Amino acid sequence: MAKKFYTVLVLPDAGSQIRRFHIAKPLLSALAVAAGLIFVGFLFLIYQTVSHTGHMLELRQLRTISSEQTNLLQKFEQLQNQMAQLREFDVRLRTAAGLEVKGTESAMIGVGGADTVSAGALVVAALAHQTPSVGSSIKIGVDNLGGELDRLSREMNDRNKSFQGLLGALEAKRSLLASTPTIWPIKGWLTAGFGQRRSPFTGRKEMHEGVDISNSAGTPIIAPADGVVTYTGPLGAFGNVVSVNHGNKISTFFAHLQQEKVTRGQKVRRGDVIGLVGATGRATGPHLHYEIQVNEVSVDPTKYVIDPDAVKFLGNGESAD
Repeated sequence: MAKKFYTVLVLPDAGSQIRRFHIAKPLLSALAVAAGLIFVGFLFLIYQTVSHTGHMLELRQLRTISSEQTNLLQKFEQLQNQMAQLREFDVRLRTAAGLEVKGTESAMIGVGGADTVSAGALVVAALAHQTPSVGSSIKIGVDNLGGELDRLSREMNDRNKSFQGLLGALEAKRSLLASTPTIWPIKGWLTAGFGQRRSPFTGRKEMHEGVDISNSAGTPIIAPADGVVTYTGPLGAFGNVVSVNHGNKISTFFAHLQQEKVTRGQKVRRGDVIGLVGATGRATGPHLHYEIQVNEVSVDPTKYVIDPDAVKFLGNGESAD
């Protein structure tokens, strides 16, 4: 009959009595199984601890990434809103300046931003649920954001070119406006208009190539636009004169001056004093004979001025010139 126990001999030292212990086989087997289970449980606990720590670190990283992505998307949406305002501003400026609003510019205005909003919503939803899909949601947001950033970068380059062209056109218009004689050189009474009139000296009909504006002697005469003085000094029956070239084939002519206040070759700006009202040359009294010439042909100055009330028309048709 097989023994049902194990004998364990214990010898503390060479001179001591041997001690015997009998351990039943079922008990030893149970102890071995219990020890194995404890070891396995310990290993499982270590695995769970390491795994949980890894998940916590990953979750923390995902939260950080999600927060950064959300902030980035918010900033991008702000940039997109600012770009929309720039698009509208560009169109308004072009319309006000009378410039063409190109089809590409108009088409760009219709670009929507729904993809950006949905990408931000996916990131926020993924963070709220804290599921493994967070990574994929963030990836979707990044992919959409990358495409939107590329589109925004291209549009910013296009908008920059558009504004450069717009500034160039506006500068050209500003230069043209500044060199166009749109104001009267003096205030006063319009004693003779442009066109056919009866000469106060001969009584015959003749062409009057300017207008006569009467005012006190010594009244300052101002340049009606930017330009360069091309002539000053006496000129026959016109007396003392000043001529200014404004560019764009436009020039102005001022006659019967008491005194010139500029010299030939001098640059003048609109509003600069160029002379004083006088009665030199063939004149019946102090006044300014004022001409505008386009392509060396005299035109009616009243067609250019934007402040007509500065000069009052007497209506007698007579000229002091």
